Amino acid sequence: MTNQNMFYPIHYSLDKSSSQRIIIHQQDDLCITHEHLFQDGTPTRFYQNQVDTFCFIIQGEVFLQKGKQETSVKKHQGIWLDAHNLSTVTLLTPKVELCFIHFNKAKNKEAKPLEKVSSGTVESESGRNHIKVWPLWQGESGSISLELYPAHYHETLYYQKIATQYILPLSGTAYIANNTKEHQACDSLGKVLLKKEPRAISNPNTDSIIVLLVTTSHTKGRVLLLTKKAKNSTQD
Repeated sequence: MTNQNMFYPIHYSLDKSSSQRIIIHQQDDLCITHEHLFQDGTPTRFYQNQVDTFCFIIQGEVFLQKGKQETSVKKHQGIWLDAHNLSTVTLLTPKVELCFIHFNKAKNKEAKPLEKVSSGTVESESGRNHIKVWPLWQGESGSISLELYPAHYHETLYYQKIATQYILPLSGTAYIANNTKEHQACDSLGKVLLKKEPRAISNPNTDSIIVLLVTTSHTKGRVLLLTKKAKNSTQD
């Protein structure tokens, strides 16, 4: 299988300061980009995307204006930017880190104009192995959620049959195993996991951690990779 991520991330400078745009993943099913902005060089940014795009605040706070609608968006909150509509983002802190997510032909009719979502605005659910999940958005094209992994959390190696996933640690350090079962720390730009690519998330720390999880398909297709003595089985 060809690794679509072999040339990523790609960094672009936005101005004469340290502000930059980073393409994490850009394929037909999913596009993930980060922007690291500094108030002294990029106090305001204008966005007019061709598709509906979910904007998640990794760090800092911004003031967002779309037509006559306006709101402030804080750290670990997300909001939809509608396709073709001009949105203005003004930095309210010296540094801001943004994560932009768009799915292939995303349908975000479930999202209301300028409605912020975060762990404080949606109800949590119990996920696999009793992790805590806050669903920020869910549609035909995929899902976006916050997940809390408790201390000393370990899961069985598995893969997704048809979905691409993106994992971004927001607090603490998440470790991800591959098919060799060796766990490596996930860096600050996160990690894209392609379909049928083995993975297992662990948190060996004494404190819980929170990650942003993006999945391109809401269809069940999680396959456990068991020991040689047992056959593969689909968990969900």
